[in-house]
Amino acid sequence: MVFMFINIIKMIKYLLSVLLSSLVCSIYAQQTKNLKVSNMDSAYLVYFEKKMQEADSLRKQLEARWLTADHDTIKKVNIQNLYFKKFPDLSSFTSLQIIKAENNLISKIPAKAFACDSLKKVNFSENRLKKVRFKKLKNLKTVSLNNNQLKRIPRSIRKLQNLETLELSNNEIKRIPRFLLKMKSLKELNLNSNELVLNKKAIKRLSQIPTLLLAGNNLHELPENIGDLQGVRKLNLSKNKLSAVPDSFKTLDSLVSIIFYQNEFEVIPQEVLSLKNLTELDFYYNHIEIIPEETGSLIQLKQLFLSFNKIDRLPDTLAGLQHLIYLYVHHNQLTSIPGWITSLENLERLDFSYNRVFEIPDLSVMKKLVEIDLQENQIEYFPWNLFNKPNLKLLIVRNNPFILDEAEEKMLRDHDKNLGSDKPVVVY
Repeated sequence: MVFMFINIIKMIKYLLSVLLSSLVCSIYAQQTKNLKVSNMDSAYLVYFEKKMQEADSLRKQLEARWLTADHDTIKKVNIQNLYFKKFPDLSSFTSLQIIKAENNLISKIPAKAFACDSLKKVNFSENRLKKVRFKKLKNLKTVSLNNNQLKRIPRSIRKLQNLETLELSNNEIKRIPRFLLKMKSLKELNLNSNELVLNKKAIKRLSQIPTLLLAGNNLHELPENIGDLQGVRKLNLSKNKLSAVPDSFKTLDSLVSIIFYQNEFEVIPQEVLSLKNLTELDFYYNHIEIIPEETGSLIQLKQLFLSFNKIDRLPDTLAGLQHLIYLYVHHNQLTSIPGWITSLENLERLDFSYNRVFEIPDLSVMKKLVEIDLQENQIEYFPWNLFNKPNLKLLIVRNNPFILDEAEEKMLRDHDKNLGSDKPVVVY
């Protein structure tokens, strides 16, 4: 009898672990991918059970409303976070324009789910899809299939000749299909965090898509024909292993935005500095020590992100970046803010935090500057000229060795109490 009771307990534990493991893998795929159920504490299990009960109740309420609703008038269906295992039958919803079905347990979408020609946007991200079959839908503009189990870009996508945005991040896609070349309406393709083999053929097939997101694909180098991406305006290559670019990169004159966030660059390539139409340049989290003088020739730049590197000096040529709005150089080894920075008349946000800065110029003369972050530096003299600066909204100066008397300390402590619409928020 005792042996039978022990076996029953073991079976209950096994079934509970299987259920929880299935749910965790689908709903919290990114956060808890490697988390073992045996390590979950009881509070988390209680939370999980509560979420399941809530979802079950909401599913029943939703399905009950559908029974009495006029299906011809429903334009949007939202079933996200309801743990559907099977996609509900929406074939009678003749005017449907939007389907939001993120965060469910759906492994298959029936063909009739896409029977409504009025569909404009569908989102089936964070499910268990391995295949998707679309019908010919002339109005469908946006398809989101992020965080699924797709090993290829669905061939049926080619039937959506007016598709503008295709999101396929966090899947297992390796190849770029030929049919993408014929999808002239496609404006944005998101292939972040896949397993892409980016070869010469792939580059040619991606060459006319204006916004191309290829982050997190473990790319160590780019194909020599990268210059064939003549239709691309925004290129995201962050979270890869790149340390250089091919010579043909310098021919990408259409590029306005390049993101090399979290790669292996030790220098900013000259091929990148040849692109005079750039408005955004991002080299966050690399190993750059010196900013080339030629960076100042990118006179159209509005956003320059150089944080988390090893930079100890900014060249004077950057004074030529008169269109610059954002300048982020935090987490470097800078010891001063150069005086020429005050000549950047369009600068709105300036971040020199987490450096070794001990002196700063008079930033109060910068009329458009609304946010300044100077925290975690070596500044001894508090920038009182910024305290009443017109239009300044945020000033962060905490963790600096300021030399202040008691009256000044009190003034800073009392600042928030007297805060008005014309006063900046000071984080001290």
